[in-house]
Amino acid sequence: MARKRVGNKRERIISAAAKFFGERGYHNTTTAKIAEAAGVAAGTIYIYFRSKEELLVAVFEEFLGVHMDRLREGIAREPDPEAKMRRLISLGLELMEENPHSARIFLSQLRQSTEMIKMVTKRSSRAYKDIIEEVLEEGMRCGVCRKLNVRAAASMLFGAFQSTVLDWVADDSSYPLASQAEELTEFILIGLGCRSEEASRQQAV
Repeated sequence: MARKRVGNKRERIISAAAKFFGERGYHNTTTAKIAEAAGVAAGTIYIYFRSKEELLVAVFEEFLGVHMDRLREGIAREPDPEAKMRRLISLGLELMEENPHSARIFLSQLRQSTEMIKMVTKRSSRAYKDIIEEVLEEGMRCGVCRKLNVRAAASMLFGAFQSTVLDWVADDSSYPLASQAEELTEFILIGLGCRSEEASRQQAV
C-alpha cells in the first residue's frame, strides 16, 4: 500500500507541474504552487526530485516516453512506408493536441532553460528523428520515395512538424491541431517523391 501512495504522489506532482509549466512557463512557476495543486506538502516534492529543474525533466521524459511508444505502435500496424508516414504525422499531431501543456513545454519552454534541459530536448528530437529515418530508409528500399539524404530529410520533416505545432501553441490552441495532418502530409510526401504534384491535385479534385 505504501508504494502505491508514493507512486500516486509522484504522479500528481508531475501532472500538476506539467499544467503549470505549460500555462505559466518554467520560470514563473513555484514548487509551492505545484505542491498545492498536487495536494502534497511543499517539501514533499524534494523527496522525489532534487530541484525544480529535475522535475521539469521528469515531466518532459514521461511525456516523451508515452509519445514515442504510441508512435512506434501506431506505425507498426501500417502496411507500407507511405501509410507509415501518414500515420506518423497524424498520430504525432493527435498526441500533441491531447497533451497541450506538454506540447508547450516541448516546443517553447525548454528552449529557454538550462543546458541540462537543452540536452534533454536534443535527445527527444533525436528519438523522433530516428523513427522518421527508419520510415524513410524503408521507403527508399521499397522504391516508394526518391533517393535522398535521410538525416537531412528527417531534420526538415521534423522542422515542419514542429512549426505546425508551434503555430497552434502560439494561437492558444484555438483550432484542432489534428486537422492540419492531411495538408502537412501531402506537402511532405511530395517533397519525398512519394506523390507527384499532379497526382496530389487529382486527389484533391
